[in-house]
This record gives sequence, C-alpha cells and structure tokens, in this order.
Amino acid sequence: MYVILVYDISTETKAGKKRLPKVMKKCREYLHHTQKSVFEGEISDAKFMALKNSLENLIYKDEDYVVIYQLANKNNLRRENVGKDYDPTKNIL
Repeated sequence: MYVILVYDISTETKAGKKRLPKVMKKCREYLHHTQKSVFEGEISDAKFMALKNSLENLIYKDEDYVVIYQLANKNNLRRENVGKDYDPTKNIL
C-alpha cells in the first residue's frame, strides 16, 4: 500500500521536545521524508502495523496526533506540486 503520514507533536514541554525527534526517526525507518512532518511511500501491511504501533507508543494521545492516508498503490494518487518539485522516490534504483 502507499501511505502519506502527517504528524503534529506538541513541543510546548520538554517531554514534547524529546518526543519530536523520536517520532521523526521512527517514521524515517519506514517512509520517505517529504517535508518537515510529512512522510510518504510504499509500505507492506506488516511494516505499516509495526510503524503504527510504534507511533502509538511514542506519542501522547492528548497532546499529539498522527494522520495516515492509505492508498492501494501510488497509481491511485494524483500528486501536484506548487513551487519546487520534490519526489522522494527519485533516488531509488
């Protein structure tokens, strides 16, 4: 499946400032970093569940949120850029 993941981690506290890089690092293990708090890429069902479970354990559900858009595959996605074009998959062989 192809996913787009967006998160907003509250950094108003010290704990939040420590959580933010942990969440980013975990997302980078599974997806391509597109911009600041946006990640996207192909992911298997098993890896998707592992990522989701990891994020559920990292975030504070009353302060943070993660949104994950799921598509059957990248072909069902119409992607349009305004400004600098960035394709996170262009460097993959």
